Amino acid sequence: MIPGVLVLSAIVLSIAALLGWRYLVGARRPGYLALTEYWVYTGAENLPEQTALMDRMVGANPHNRRGFACVGAREGMIFSDIRLHMGLARRSKNPTSFRPDLFESLAAPTKEVLEGLAASSSLIRVRYASQAVLTDTRQLQFMPHLADAVAELTGGTVVFDQVMERLWTAEEFHAALNEKPNCERPDFHVQVAWQEQEDGFYLQTRGLRKVGWPELLSGPHDQDHEVLMRGLMTRLAFHIVRRPAETGPFEFDEFDDTFVAEVGGWHEGKKQLTWIRRQVKG
Repeated sequence: MIPGVLVLSAIVLSIAALLGWRYLVGARRPGYLALTEYWVYTGAENLPEQTALMDRMVGANPHNRRGFACVGAREGMIFSDIRLHMGLARRSKNPTSFRPDLFESLAAPTKEVLEGLAASSSLIRVRYASQAVLTDTRQLQFMPHLADAVAELTGGTVVFDQVMERLWTAEEFHAALNEKPNCERPDFHVQVAWQEQEDGFYLQTRGLRKVGWPELLSGPHDQDHEVLMRGLMTRLAFHIVRRPAETGPFEFDEFDDTFVAEVGGWHEGKKQLTWIRRQVKG
């Protein structure tokens, strides 16, 4: 009898584990990857203690407001999510990670950022990567507060949003969260770059990978179309962050015309956009 009970218990536990795995990880889709990653530059020799980190993010979070907890039960589930990773890299073994001249062109360091990088002997990487389709964007709230907590607990000097390609001093990052502690919003996670190439000007997004989208590329455009196209591209990027399940085409009204964005094939690791302008008849 006892062996049968053990076998039954093992089966129940296996089913429970499978259901738990599916709940946390969900169904994978080929080619899908949602990635949010921050690098916190610091002089620490070790990762912060987990209990202190959780307390700083939840109950002792300085960005909490009356009636609003920055990290509640919804976001707190990520603490035990297997897709969350944290690791420490030392400057001595990873020197190129401390070289701003080797970063992407959008990550332009300020004098204060350069000073912070020079004073750092290590970096702590916090990363949330999912190959399963995400059903919400709670990671956009959790991960910035995690990076801020790591910076405070380890005396961090610089925070690098590796996906958005933005560098902050730790003080600037902390102040941004203090001003608007709700980070689950597009303007905190994506940006649009206007860059000149040989055949014209191009727009590129940075940050859409956080919600499982590839980055987008639009162009070539004439230089005098920068304001119009930058505005449209920003609206599109913000729309995708809010509704990542949509696939397009996407329509936007601007200057009494309708602009349609269609997502095409791959180009240099990004998805090419085609914009169609439809004049509205008066």
